[in-house]
Amino acid sequence: MFRNPDDPENSLKAKIPEGKKAIADKGYLGEQHTKIAPPSQYDSRELAEFKNRARARHENVNARKKSFNVLSSTFRITKNKKEKHKIVFEVVCILCQYDMENGHPLWDV
Repeated sequence: MFRNPDDPENSLKAKIPEGKKAIADKGYLGEQHTKIAPPSQYDSRELAEFKNRARARHENVNARKKSFNVLSSTFRITKNKKEKHKIVFEVVCILCQYDMENGHPLWDV
């Protein structure tokens, strides 16, 4: 999670290096974060196009993960299932990474 109120030190937000920003979608409009860069009417054309390409690339990665169909159904969390879900998600990510490194790379942003 970008924000993790239960463990803020291990949130994605905490892992963004100082002076860097994460490109966000419109869901973050209005939030006062110095570590995210949502779309803005004040972005130059070049910056807006860069943000669009970065978001599209990210959605491509998400689509690759969703193609496994294990992420599309509701998952009722119990302690044992939570660990199994984590393992399955990591396996899906590894398979996607392998695919990207072996013939189906992402495009440059």
